Amino acid sequence: MRSFGSMKFPVFPRITVHPAICQGQPTVRGLRYPVWQVLEWLAAGTSEAEILTRHPELETDDLRACLAFAAERLKPLSRVAQGAENQDSEEWILNRQSQWLAEQEFLKQLWERSPAPAGTDAGSA
Repeated sequence: MRSFGSMKFPVFPRITVHPAICQGQPTVRGLRYPVWQVLEWLAAGTSEAEILTRHPELETDDLRACLAFAAERLKPLSRVAQGAENQDSEEWILNRQSQWLAEQEFLKQLWERSPAPAGTDAGSA
């Protein structure tokens, strides 16, 4: 069986990706804490202190790394991509299309997870 090493993001060394951990999703330091889970706890209003008490493997810098990773992911491509500043270049267009497709897939999954608003028929569209 082939062994895969964890990939660290150069700007976010606390965020890693490994195909055998959480199905290859970005996680905190190779632990089984997906970035999305940490963000969900924070979004739900769980305090940093409470998260760290419940999950002693995590550190304050891990929580901040998750927030920074998400912020970087949501920046428009024109602010993220270095060297592809010409919006007429093929590289910029391909990068933007790739980002747009990823965003659409993310929003689709988020929509499918969300419960239907009260008083609506989820089956009608």
